[in-house]
Amino acid sequence: MSEAAAPVATTQPAAPGKRKRPRIFYLDLIRALATVLIVLTHFNFHLRDHGGGYVLTFQPFGIYVGALGVSLFLIISGAALTLTYRRPINLKRFYWKRFLNIYPMFWTAWVLGTLYYVLIYNGRPPNAAPARSFIFTLLGVDGLVSSFGVTTMYLLGEWFLGFILLYYVVFPLLLWAIDRFPVITGLVLLAAYVATVVIMPRYFPGYPSAMILTTRLPELAFGSYFVLYVRRTHWATVIPAAAVLAVSALFPEQIPEDVGTTIVGISAFLILVVVGRYVAIQPVRAFVSLIAKYSYPIFLVHHVVIWQVIQRIDVYGFFPIQRYMLLAAECVIILALSVGLVKVSDIVVDFFTKAFKGMSWRPEVSEAER
Repeated sequence: MSEAAAPVATTQPAAPGKRKRPRIFYLDLIRALATVLIVLTHFNFHLRDHGGGYVLTFQPFGIYVGALGVSLFLIISGAALTLTYRRPINLKRFYWKRFLNIYPMFWTAWVLGTLYYVLIYNGRPPNAAPARSFIFTLLGVDGLVSSFGVTTMYLLGEWFLGFILLYYVVFPLLLWAIDRFPVITGLVLLAAYVATVVIMPRYFPGYPSAMILTTRLPELAFGSYFVLYVRRTHWATVIPAAAVLAVSALFPEQIPEDVGTTIVGISAFLILVVVGRYVAIQPVRAFVSLIAKYSYPIFLVHHVVIWQVIQRIDVYGFFPIQRYMLLAAECVIILALSVGLVKVSDIVVDFFTKAFKGMSWRPEVSEAER
């Protein structure tokens, strides 16, 4: 496992007898930044809609700030999975690990969030829907399905969770193809991408093309290609990457939205890989590691927190200092709830593991009870 150029990695404590797995700093850096961008996106969205202005900008480099965060998440997802799993992939182990990483915490957060809304909305939670739609929530794709006009019990995770689950399904095949036939696979992915960005706006204008798998394959695959075939990212890579960002910022109307998101996301990723070498001082590493560690629970809880706060505070006409103070307060709450969610989820998993381990259906009587 190697990082481009001079590796900057941190190590996590490992159990006795187990080899420590090095953490690649640039991946944590990009994951943390993407998390911050997603939180900032929804904070700005609700603040602006209620007359409170917004923090920073909505469209850096000519694309929506949230689209940049999602693009970075997709690229590091491909890179991190490629770094983690050796070929050939043990499919049973891969899918079981993905299941444990995603579903227990999602289900825990969804139940807690729904019960909270039941209490504060007099038994009528905003995610109430026909019982048959619960299957989408059980599968974790309710946010993605609801984006296509289907009524679901969606509350957490937005469309991205369902999308990333679909990516996990195809990842082993995609990685095998990139590893064995890199050129042919790249051409096929590019053809599928071009066909999608051309066909979707013309024939399906009402559908969110950014949520279609083939639209995001270049970003997902780029992470894998980067890990497998890029041995060193020279500092000069920043120059063409920055040029792409500048062109996208100057001519946002001339570049299709999906294309702009793809090229800006990849360019920003390359710049951040290089920047990571120069900012990896201990305070930065500690902060980045904290955000990266809790990125998934932050993703699950942040939108609910932001929405609840904006319902209770009149932000109309806020001064800049008030916006920043509100953002800081919400970030503290989001992080605290994320830490709590991890602990509660661990307790739930531990309970079910113990309750249904082995021959759980057989009565057990201790010696003292005989």
